[in-house]
Amino acid sequence: MKPVLMENAFEAWAAAIRFCDDIKDGKATLQYQKNFVLSLHNAVELIMKQMLLNNNDHRVAEVRKAKNEADAKLLFDYFKATDLNSFFDTLSNEDLSKFNTIQFNELISLHKKLFGRSLEQGESLKTELELLQKLRNNETHFLIRQGSFLSEEDFCVLHNFMIRFYKIMESWCPIDKDDYELYILPYWGDPVGADSIYGFNREPLQIFSYETAVRNSKLAKKIAALLNGDYLYGAPDFSPYTITKDLIQQHMELSSQFDEIWSVVYMMQCLEMIAVDEILDDEQGRVYFVMSVLF
Repeated sequence: MKPVLMENAFEAWAAAIRFCDDIKDGKATLQYQKNFVLSLHNAVELIMKQMLLNNNDHRVAEVRKAKNEADAKLLFDYFKATDLNSFFDTLSNEDLSKFNTIQFNELISLHKKLFGRSLEQGESLKTELELLQKLRNNETHFLIRQGSFLSEEDFCVLHNFMIRFYKIMESWCPIDKDDYELYILPYWGDPVGADSIYGFNREPLQIFSYETAVRNSKLAKKIAALLNGDYLYGAPDFSPYTITKDLIQQHMELSSQFDEIWSVVYMMQCLEMIAVDEILDDEQGRVYFVMSVLF
């Protein structure tokens, strides 16, 4: 039976890669940071649960509480099942809702046994998994702020964790090694074509800086070239939204990139890269404002 969680898991994994790359490209707003953490946590949790399912490990779930004979039979059928992918795939939505699945902190406790030989001898990913759990809990349940959530050090740790986790996905095999449908990745070797969105064979980051990411961004450099020397008469409004809107009105070829440009302009302002000077026009007797980008 085809692994039942992988379509959902791969969607989350591909999204985590996109948001990771966006952050490395200077688009590190709180929205991108949240989506990166959310997607990565979702992907890792689903893939680890899929490993349990593929090994027919019944610790993956439990019936909440047997309230009647039908619930008791469901519990009995679950523990009797020898193919958990097939078991869950054939359940009705009503019966699925009666299960609680294993918690992320329990997956952390199991991870060394679960990953097995995909880990190096003595290797542990406990620190990285606990960081991911903490960030996900903060993002979901409590106060977070731009500039303090997902520090540069934390991003570096999670980026490098993704490299290691992808190698685990490549090498992991189920207890039934002959059932190739139960391996995690749907391909061997380097992904090609449609599968290329799942590959994460990247170089580890030694350090990471949001400011450096913006300065190295091709889009940021393009925005800087367009903004330098731009001027505005009248009441000044230099919010990221207004700057982005004005840029697109002047350069319609950028109209499909509003969100991306807004994100980069927002980061440039947060990092104090955009300066605005107030100048008096002696001939007209009016004040105008000149923008410059400090790259």
